[in-house]
Amino acid sequence: MSSKDNVVIQSHKIIFFLLVLIYSCQTDTGHVTNYVQEDPAASKFVGSMTCLSCHKEQYSSWKDSHHDQAMKIADSSSVLADFNDALFTSNNIKSTFFKKGNDYFVNTKGEDGNYHDYKIDYTFGVTPLQQYIVQFPNGKYQCLQTAWDTEQNKWFDLQPDIDDIEVGEWIHWTGGGMRWNSTCADCHSTNLHKNFDSKSNSYNTTFSEINVGCEACHGPASLHVDYYKNPNKTTEPPPMYMANSLSFTELVDKCARCHSLRKQITKAFDYKGQFLDHYYPTLLVDPVYELDGQIRGEDYVYGSFIQSKMYHNGVSCKDCHDVHSLKLKQSGNALCLSCHDQKYDKDSHHFHDENSKAAQCINCHMIGKTYMGNDFRRDHSFRIPRPDQTIKYSTPNACNNCHSTKSPKWASDFINSKYGTERANHFSDLLLAGSHGDNDAYYTLISQRNYPDIARATALNLYANQQLFPQELTAIKEFLKDSSANVRNEAIHAFEKAGGSDFYQFIAPLLLDSIRTVRISAARYFNAFNLTPLNLAMAESELLEELEMNADFASGQHQIAVHHQKKGNIKLAIKAYKRAIKLDSYHNISRLNLALLIYQQGDVSEAEKLYLKVIEQEPDYSYSYFMLGLLYHEIGNSSEALKYFGMACEKEPVNIRAFYNYALKLQEAGQNEESIRIIDRALTIIPDNEEFLYVKLIGQLNDNQHNASYNTCLKLLEIAPNNVNYKQIWDRLKQNM
Repeated sequence: MSSKDNVVIQSHKIIFFLLVLIYSCQTDTGHVTNYVQEDPAASKFVGSMTCLSCHKEQYSSWKDSHHDQAMKIADSSSVLADFNDALFTSNNIKSTFFKKGNDYFVNTKGEDGNYHDYKIDYTFGVTPLQQYIVQFPNGKYQCLQTAWDTEQNKWFDLQPDIDDIEVGEWIHWTGGGMRWNSTCADCHSTNLHKNFDSKSNSYNTTFSEINVGCEACHGPASLHVDYYKNPNKTTEPPPMYMANSLSFTELVDKCARCHSLRKQITKAFDYKGQFLDHYYPTLLVDPVYELDGQIRGEDYVYGSFIQSKMYHNGVSCKDCHDVHSLKLKQSGNALCLSCHDQKYDKDSHHFHDENSKAAQCINCHMIGKTYMGNDFRRDHSFRIPRPDQTIKYSTPNACNNCHSTKSPKWASDFINSKYGTERANHFSDLLLAGSHGDNDAYYTLISQRNYPDIARATALNLYANQQLFPQELTAIKEFLKDSSANVRNEAIHAFEKAGGSDFYQFIAPLLLDSIRTVRISAARYFNAFNLTPLNLAMAESELLEELEMNADFASGQHQIAVHHQKKGNIKLAIKAYKRAIKLDSYHNISRLNLALLIYQQGDVSEAEKLYLKVIEQEPDYSYSYFMLGLLYHEIGNSSEALKYFGMACEKEPVNIRAFYNYALKLQEAGQNEESIRIIDRALTIIPDNEEFLYVKLIGQLNDNQHNASYNTCLKLLEIAPNNVNYKQIWDRLKQNM
């Protein structure tokens, strides 16, 4: 028997699982079902003006706030920009802003590539920028890519650094990423119902109040109003959704509904339950966060704040911000000193000139970034500067943020000289170590319940992205009972990622979890493995609602496709993948899965075109080359397979299976020395890997490298001393020594 018989190229068909998002189910019905009949005894929305008669002070404070001006009908009182035939050009696209009577218009390039006049229907926001919304067919409303800088009084491009954004891309101003209905409306209006019908690809979006009114935060108020109009009060007043009696955690979670980067999982927010019953927040992962949890992308505060020591000591939004005007309660360091000791405002603490800009607490503990072109927002994790982490892991730090000409070592040495060499215990040390290969650090972070829940859940998410050994997977069982819903959620995802269908009995109870996000993830797990436990029905209905809610996203259609694919409904899966690509022409995860499905249906030519399209759009992405190499291998085109496997090894992210298959194809072509070189590269990434060492051994044997073969075989026997095949090869090699 040839020693090659036990080594086979990884099959094209199983790569599908590399490309599946963890959120991977959806129905195909597409249309939004009717809402449940309203309870006549339930409170109704009555509008902010109704609140004025009793809450004059609060109303006055709210009036003209960012909430009040979140969205307005475009008219002379709301439009701040220059519409006097103003011309603005960016990336060779000319936009002309003008008026016709009392109406406002823009002439710009539309979704057909031609210039058209578009009427401005709404303003969006107020400062430091104001956006403008136009109506499209089928109830769609799109935000222009050009916005008005209200501080410098000029037009500017929201994405000036991205050249040639093409029609069909998600981020084109006519695409889903700039669609008011999908990405903006839920937080800028009161009682928003998206009402998307995927069958007709249309919206019937409604709201009770155009802006963020009183009831957006406090909930529908008709019962509250009726109670205080009734002079004969014999009962307690009906509770409002957001009241003065809330704990700090409850208040932060209620604000998080809009002040977080999150995925919505219900068709409309009904002012019942907890934050995680309606939304799933983004974890501390790239590209939204740095590897240590600092902001990189726009996180809208919540994900940063719940990391902070302040939050874990009972501080909430209202301790710094007036809840109605949204303004800071005090300016400068006075705000911080309302809780912190005066000593922190001395040069003996911050070592800068007192009362200088550098001495402001926020410039050391709340560094920020500019989003949407001109909107500077600060990191609310309130962390201590860590240039020592910058040295080791290249994360940003506040010191070098200002002292940009100095090195991180200079900053670290300064801190050591003033504050000592010991740093306070912080979860970021473990998160960073884990991101650089120390899986034990991830596990330590997950296990320590004194660390922030979001950090622990993030560590579990990243830990489960690695290949887990059976004992590691078994150890995750304890987190299915964790007090943190986010951690329970990620524990379920971990078993799904790992293909851990044997653990279903431990996940089944979570179908009845108190938190909706957890129930949905449990339902998704059972759908992934085609298992039907007794308690699946309710959680599965919630899962289907979540996925229907997101059917207007390319990622949502991808999830529809994956669900159908797992259920064996291939035609429906293909249809949904194509919808995803239509929604976003760069949604290549769908294009890759579609290529694989079409190949399995026998259409090799179309699959090849799809893979080549991914390579055209993302020439540095390794997996498209790898998948095309697998296709060519399976149809017997060895020269092209060899070519694309080799190219996959030179691209990012590192695809270790590409090295494996490339080495085998090289051996098949008689290029054993090159095969060994490729395997050695792989072994620098995954040292002492048995599978790769065996491929190396075969190459050495084929190349008659007896001494090298002997040493490699000896190492294999150290890893697997009972492997009969290795023993037989080693015996033969000993005889020839």
